[in-house]
Amino acid sequence: MHIPDGFLPISQSLVYWIIALVFIALSLRWARREMSDEKVPLVAVLAAGIFAIQTMNMALPIAIVPGGVSGHVVGAALAAIVLGSPFAAVFILTLVLILQGIFFGDGGITAMGANIINMGVLGGFFGFYTYRSLNDLFHNRFCAAFVAGWASLFIPAIVCAVELAVAGTFPLTAGLISMGIYHAIIGIIEGGATAFALSLIFFARPDIVSDGKPTGARKAWDVVIGAGIVIAIGIAIFAPFYASTNPDGLDATFLSLYGAKSTNTPVLDNEKLTAANVAVTEKTGNKVSWQAPFTNYTLPGLDKPGEVLAIVFGVVILFVLGFGVSRFIARKN
Repeated sequence: MHIPDGFLPISQSLVYWIIALVFIALSLRWARREMSDEKVPLVAVLAAGIFAIQTMNMALPIAIVPGGVSGHVVGAALAAIVLGSPFAAVFILTLVLILQGIFFGDGGITAMGANIINMGVLGGFFGFYTYRSLNDLFHNRFCAAFVAGWASLFIPAIVCAVELAVAGTFPLTAGLISMGIYHAIIGIIEGGATAFALSLIFFARPDIVSDGKPTGARKAWDVVIGAGIVIAIGIAIFAPFYASTNPDGLDATFLSLYGAKSTNTPVLDNEKLTAANVAVTEKTGNKVSWQAPFTNYTLPGLDKPGEVLAIVFGVVILFVLGFGVSRFIARKN
């Protein structure tokens, strides 16, 4: 769902950036009010874990979605539920998206405002309040987490389709149908991952969060931090070997709408996508393209080991960045 450079006109990108900055400021206000030393390690491990899991694209069943499409977990709902606020998702996803855009070319620099709105703001708010509403109503936190995870991915995908249709990037009806079908299925993965991760946290440290309301992560370094880092590093090691190279839902939508014969090849190697990029750039007038140093999550010339090192680098940087920023805010408190 990462919108790349060139798919939104500069004027529209600026509007999204302004809206995103408002929510980033509100997330910083949340952090100043709510961040404590006990929550700092949770923010750090969630940031690192969300970055890692976003690199693990999983192929969708061909019988359901022909042509080869993949999807990945976003993690906004989980961050909001664990930390007890949708602004926590905005805070963490902003850190993740900045690193992805600058270092890995995953999502454009000009389009980053829209990506923060879609994945951080909409994902966090819909995920959090869906979870709270369903959990209060049915008193089943894991079913509530599943639906919240699904909504946190599906609704932003629909909004993303509308944004790109307004930009003239692709037709509204075709974009809504394609993005809706792909992300309704990807949302099942998001929902399952959200419910599973929440169940692990409740099993390991039930004192960290209770029914979506934080009760204080006392000495949360032990099980949660250790397990979180191990899982994030494990994903970084295995993702290059097991992640699907099929394009994700957004890329598959572009490929199909621009007449690609098949979406069964890696996106960066597909000439049809390059042609689509050129056509969309001509429509939007946006010719900005940031050359990230580790494009496609790899170190040039090192093949799979390069991908492992690049993702491990991202995991470490996100943990340090999440910890450092959070600790700074907590110390000021």
